[in-house]
Amino acid sequence: MSTFTTNPITLKTLLEGLKEGTIQLPDFQRGWVWDEERIRGVLASVSRSFPIGAVMMLQTGGETRFKIRPVQGVEPQGLQAATQLILDGQQRLTSMYQALLLNAATETINVKKQPLKVWFYVDMQRALADPEDGKRPY
Repeated sequence: MSTFTTNPITLKTLLEGLKEGTIQLPDFQRGWVWDEERIRGVLASVSRSFPIGAVMMLQTGGETRFKIRPVQGVEPQGLQAATQLILDGQQRLTSMYQALLLNAATETINVKKQPLKVWFYVDMQRALADPEDGKRPY
């Protein structure tokens, strides 16, 4: 019998799992395709503590084996063995990894589908401001 569980986990832990390789993608997942506007949107939502949707993971092991790969931007050499595979949430997680942890410009596209290299910055004072004072980022 299959069981499903909800396990609260911090964003920091998820992003570190991507960086270390303990969280990877099964080979059947499409590539990362989010544009600059969607990346800005997910970052703004996270900074405001808005929900950004569920992430569905599959624990590795068992009878079924998938070929795996790291999310875009993670260097494959030296990765730990994957313990979880992303089934849903890859676009959001990869976008946040690229914008917040990758020490390079995010290579994405603009709304006109033109290639773009972007650095994303978070104004910590605004991100931590009281939401009632109207200074939270959009």
